[in-house]
Amino acid sequence: MNRILGPGRWASRRLTPHRAVLLALLLLAAAAFVVSALDADFGYEPSDLLTWIVVAVVVSGAVTYLCAFIIRVPPNSDSWLITGLILFFVLPGGSAETAVATVALGSAAAAVSKYVLVWRRRLIINPAVAGAITCYAVAYAGADDVSYPFWWVAAKPLLIPMIVIGAVLVTVLREWPLIVGYFVGALGAIGYVQLDQGGQDLELWLTSSPMIFLAAIMLPEPLTSPATRVARVVYGVLVGAVLHCQQLVEITDSYTLEFTPEIALGIGCVFAFVVRLATRSARRVPLTDIRVDPLAENIFGVQGSVSSGAPPSYAPGQWASVSVPRWNRPLWQSSRRVFSFVSASRTAPVEFGFTVAGPPSPFKQDLIDGTASRAFIDNRGGGFVLRDRLLARSPVVLVAGGIGITPFVSMLRARLDSGVDLSNLTVVHIVRSDARRVYTDVLDAAAAAGARVEVVVSADGGVPKGLLSAGAHYFVSGAPTFVSDTSSSIRRLDPSTRLRPWRIHTDTFVGY
Repeated sequence: MNRILGPGRWASRRLTPHRAVLLALLLLAAAAFVVSALDADFGYEPSDLLTWIVVAVVVSGAVTYLCAFIIRVPPNSDSWLITGLILFFVLPGGSAETAVATVALGSAAAAVSKYVLVWRRRLIINPAVAGAITCYAVAYAGADDVSYPFWWVAAKPLLIPMIVIGAVLVTVLREWPLIVGYFVGALGAIGYVQLDQGGQDLELWLTSSPMIFLAAIMLPEPLTSPATRVARVVYGVLVGAVLHCQQLVEITDSYTLEFTPEIALGIGCVFAFVVRLATRSARRVPLTDIRVDPLAENIFGVQGSVSSGAPPSYAPGQWASVSVPRWNRPLWQSSRRVFSFVSASRTAPVEFGFTVAGPPSPFKQDLIDGTASRAFIDNRGGGFVLRDRLLARSPVVLVAGGIGITPFVSMLRARLDSGVDLSNLTVVHIVRSDARRVYTDVLDAAAAAGARVEVVVSADGGVPKGLLSAGAHYFVSGAPTFVSDTSSSIRRLDPSTRLRPWRIHTDTFVGY
């Protein structure tokens, strides 16, 4: 298993989530072409696959850019290609004529859905799911030239490539809790049906259904799934259970709803939308007047004004998915990054911080150069949150490595604004040199309000034992290596955390 997941851990530090999904789909497509060329029993010729993938990608890209041109907002890099590749695996099947028409219709519908099925500029339904449901509905209505989604990716010869690619991808995306929840829901539903009706074949479900593709590729889509861990696990359980419950729901005398994969995913998207409405995170927030200022050596602060509506609401410590789409970067130049909020919730301007190591990515370079005049907060969430009740009843130690201080700055600003007692709080900021100290004004204000604040200059990033507190909860934020090493050090220096691992909370800054 380590041989399978090892590349995923390495790649998780170097690939954006969208780029990782795109690479996984390309590898799976390559595997499908190899199987179709070598396996006479596969059922599809390489020429069939080539036709389908060209139609899916071309239609998805053309319609996406046409819609984007009409509303004058460039699409995010890679998204059109990811949608086309997913539908290449989901839609075609049956006769050659219906396969091409189905792929074209589904790809066009998916692209249009990005601009129609939205709430305050934010997606409601995963575009690939919208395309598949469109084909399902048209086929159900009796159209001769369109077939139901075939989900041919579930072909047994693709099982091993799908398992390997899926496991690495889920590791890159850090989505194992979501996937475990999905399989718990799926296996629970299958087990219930077995007890109630019998006749279930678990091996058939695993080897000849789109269970793994759906879990690894489609379920984690960030913009149409919940953004906090508990809600994501519930979402995974829901989709897994609905997909495998094998129930039919009579809607009208002429229509009976069957929980096919696309319907199950659609229900999951609706659940996620309700969660976003309840948490007031359902809109895409446009930011204008972007300003980037150097804060320290290779560290920059970003500020943006909310051009319409109120400043976004979030819990201090949460992250934001920020996009700067550009017309001239349709592919492999990711237009989206995840930053932690630095500002307090519902305050203006909205503020983030980031660092660069070596040549900056095109995304960060645009911010630094001032060529990015407009940005969007596409999503916000995360569970790296310090609750006031926890701070009131037990010691809390915040340990930050370098730019990992940003979520703690948001936490401190919110509590300084509300006058919360900080006597139970210790803040440790570990930097490589004095030149990389940032947000000193906030740290000084926290110290004046009763918090213990220590700035440690250390090349190796170690945590002095004297800064730990017996029975404390530890929040650790920074680069992956720092978070891993610091968490290990805390468990060694405070043995009580070995029996109570939930007292160590982590937030990893990948830094791409």
